[in-house]
Amino acid sequence: LNIMNEWYLRDQSKKVSAAYRVKGKAGKPTTNNAIYGYKKDPEDKDHWLVDEEAAAVVREIYRMRYSGMAYGKIAAALNKKGILSPRWYWAIHYGNGSCKCSKLWAYATVKNILNDAVYTGTLTQNCTGTRSYKDKTSIQKPESEWISHEDAHEAIISPETWDAVQEQNQLAKLRSTDTVSYTHLTLPTT
Repeated sequence: LNIMNEWYLRDQSKKVSAAYRVKGKAGKPTTNNAIYGYKKDPEDKDHWLVDEEAAAVVREIYRMRYSGMAYGKIAAALNKKGILSPRWYWAIHYGNGSCKCSKLWAYATVKNILNDAVYTGTLTQNCTGTRSYKDKTSIQKPESEWISHEDAHEAIISPETWDAVQEQNQLAKLRSTDTVSYTHLTLPTT
């Protein structure tokens, strides 16, 4: 009986994964909620529309990064202005009005927004997964397995802005890796 249950669970997992792949290859989002900056179309749940209030924040984040601000400084500026974090924004506008997450913006949230091509209208899915239906550890899938569709929804950021910000991100990476090597000094013992 245990073996039969094991086979059943494995088959169910394969069917669910196949359904997500088919939906992704058709250019439809496989997430339950639209990403920050977008909202679900009330007439077609598989299409995203621009949420102008959140999109204005996304544009401001890209503008600040283009001007040279670091991720942490952008998060601090958004917190100072009192702008709700993406999870709280969703909870208030589309959820039940409360959330267990922080109301504050974090470095990682800003970094994720600035490195996600979804804001150019490109929907990329199947980037992460789990090891198996038993082990829920999240893994990064190779790029060959990613499913990407350009113009899947309206863009918030122009391709030119995207390219300029990605160049800023690369320059920041180079600055952080281009460090001076220090020799380990030992203090004399007395």
